[in-house]
Amino acid sequence: MAENPAYRLWTMRILYVVLGLTLIFLHLLPLDTLPRSWAGPDIMLALTFAWVLRRPEYVPPLLLAGMFLLADLMFHRPPGLWAALVLVAAETLRARYIGLRDLTFAVEWVSVASTLVVIMIVYRVVLTVLMVDQAPLGLSLMQLIMTMAVYPVVVVVSQTVFGVRKLAPGDIDALGGRT
Repeated sequence: MAENPAYRLWTMRILYVVLGLTLIFLHLLPLDTLPRSWAGPDIMLALTFAWVLRRPEYVPPLLLAGMFLLADLMFHRPPGLWAALVLVAAETLRARYIGLRDLTFAVEWVSVASTLVVIMIVYRVVLTVLMVDQAPLGLSLMQLIMTMAVYPVVVVVSQTVFGVRKLAPGDIDALGGRT
């Protein structure tokens, strides 16, 4: 029996929300009482970019904006700034989805890395212009590099565990149409 495409679409959207909420929850857990001297990767951002480049219909813009706005509020970041930057970056990657689909993973990785660099620079510039306190530059660079480094792992996990893979040109998309 063939799988219902609409059911799969909504299941994957719900899975994205569950993964996002789980990552926010894990980030908020008080596992250490002392401030860390290192910054870990932004796995939620890497997951979002990986899913947008593989199956853009799984991460619609409103869902993405809502998840990152919730993260802004929970992490005490300026509400909406990071969410807006991630939304613009994800939509930029979504617009390049067809062109990147047929290229190698290295090209995709470079594209995601350059997008990460741009949104980090814009975020820091906006916070500087508005005179908002921000993390030290070293920690921001460490998080950027760690996110770039963890992106291939997120892609492999997304592909093997969750089945989020790129569509081949002859495959049928989630809505039943040819790509």
